[in-house]
Amino acid sequence: MVRGFLSFHVKAPLEEVAAFAKGRTEGAGVYLVPDPPWTGLYHEALEAQEDLEGIRAFLEGLSHLGEALAFFVQEEENLLFLLGEGGRVRAELRVGPELGEALWGPEEVLPLLAVARAMPPVSAAKALAAHFGLHPDHAALGFLDLLEAEEEGDLPEEVVYLE
Repeated sequence: MVRGFLSFHVKAPLEEVAAFAKGRTEGAGVYLVPDPPWTGLYHEALEAQEDLEGIRAFLEGLSHLGEALAFFVQEEENLLFLLGEGGRVRAELRVGPELGEALWGPEEVLPLLAVARAMPPVSAAKALAAHFGLHPDHAALGFLDLLEAEEEGDLPEEVVYLE
């Protein structure tokens, strides 16, 4: 099975992230997963749309709350990683036949992005997450992964679901 996922993460309290996400569900579900100091967001509509500009715009808005990350893996061979802060994208890594190539950002993250570029997309997402102090498995989850966990009764009780 070809796997893809989208996850967002922001250094902000769960309550602030819930307030931000409440009006931005696009009529679909959003899971919020606390991983202090991070809060993860798994957005059903954005994951399904696979719209890079929509992902970028959501990250820019989210980054007003604090440092924010986006991990998008498409068909296990394409990766988009974004680092945002203060309402703008500060770094981008894009690799794969469908997404094209991009690598830019502040000098201090360029070596990290260069190493990640040479890795398989899922491994790169996990390595980037670990560098920023985020649980690597949280970066490599998507909305459908959490929906399946909920159906199987494996969803931790601190997870918040918004519609």
